[in-house]
Amino acid sequence: MIDTISTGKIIAKLRNDKKLTQEELAEKIDISKNYLSKVERGLSKLNVETFFKMAEVLSFSLEDFGIKYKQAKQNTQKEELLKMILSASNKEIEIYLKSLKLIHEIINQKN
Repeated sequence: MIDTISTGKIIAKLRNDKKLTQEELAEKIDISKNYLSKVERGLSKLNVETFFKMAEVLSFSLEDFGIKYKQAKQNTQKEELLKMILSASNKEIEIYLKSLKLIHEIINQKN
């Protein structure tokens, strides 16, 4: 379970370290200042897409949140795939999904 209060405090610290106001950060990641304020106070959670946008702007990693993980090639590939999906248009997502379903079927037929 996500500790929204601790997460919010970390986000606020990272934002302050970059010398950004809530308004400046909110504008950069395309959310409202009010929503960001709620996130920083632990009253709201970030969705994955917004979290990735924030990670780019504030230059943080999961380790900043106390999450240790082994950065293996597979993890890098998963992150790359997630970024592609999150930044894709609806049409691209439709194509990705059809392609992945087809690949999944082929893999399962071989097993």
